[in-house]
Amino acid sequence: MAKFAGLVGYVTEEETIPGIWSIVEHTVMMRGDIIRAASDNMNDLKVGTSINKIYSDIFLSHRVTLMGDQYAFDNYMRLQWVMINGKKWKASSVEIQRPRLIISIGRLWDGKQN
Repeated sequence: MAKFAGLVGYVTEEETIPGIWSIVEHTVMMRGDIIRAASDNMNDLKVGTSINKIYSDIFLSHRVTLMGDQYAFDNYMRLQWVMINGKKWKASSVEIQRPRLIISIGRLWDGKQN
């Protein structure tokens, strides 16, 4: 099992000015373990279309366990991405197994909330 130490992004909507709500990203350094490291190459091929992608999309099938603190457990539903190898990867699911959070990783994070 590989060790993990990296940034995790929580995204919320906060009232930045009275009456104005903005998307705010909170970045937190967390530690844990990578319990599964794999990748998938997927093509967006649709039946009946003549356009094929030359390069396939890359998806990670990683599962990362993180040691949670009070902030992590209070905001697990806002966890949006995990930084692995210098890139932000979208958290496709978050499972709580105290004292850990188990995160499944999918595609590159595009900056949009789930």
